[in-house]
Amino acid sequence: MLRSDKKITELNRILNGGRHYEIEEKIGVLRTGEPYEGAIRLLALFYDNTEDESIKLIISDFFNDMKQSSGRAEVIESISAVRKPASKAMLACSCWQSGLDYSDHALALAEIFMEGDYLTSLECFTVIDTCSGMITETDRVAIINRLEKAAATYEKAKQQLTRELIAVLKE
Repeated sequence: MLRSDKKITELNRILNGGRHYEIEEKIGVLRTGEPYEGAIRLLALFYDNTEDESIKLIISDFFNDMKQSSGRAEVIESISAVRKPASKAMLACSCWQSGLDYSDHALALAEIFMEGDYLTSLECFTVIDTCSGMITETDRVAIINRLEKAAATYEKAKQQLTRELIAVLKE
């Protein structure tokens, strides 16, 4: 992923300027090329803070349609950077919606699963399930051990989801 302080400054200016048309146009430009380092995080944070539902939908579509593997790490980092559970769930959902392989990020996704609300955990489950065959044995064992230790602390529905995730990882 390319690093461009100038492009980040410009994107930040447009997002904070609040003009709907400019924001929509800039996201459209980002969709047509490879996102530069920092753009994904800025969009995620903007999604987390805006009340504009149509812009949220455009940002969500951007993440769901992302096909550049170079952005995966920044998507995972952005899940931790946003505050609202709905934002975390949207980003986790985009991991499997995009069709990209997130097996290298299985440990981070498991951590998000354990810390998240039920919806975020469900989205992480889907991502981990989708890429479970490509998760390294070391990561698989580590995730299972952490999930088994944490399962008893969850509410009933998340305990069931945790048991299902453990079963998927043991296959």
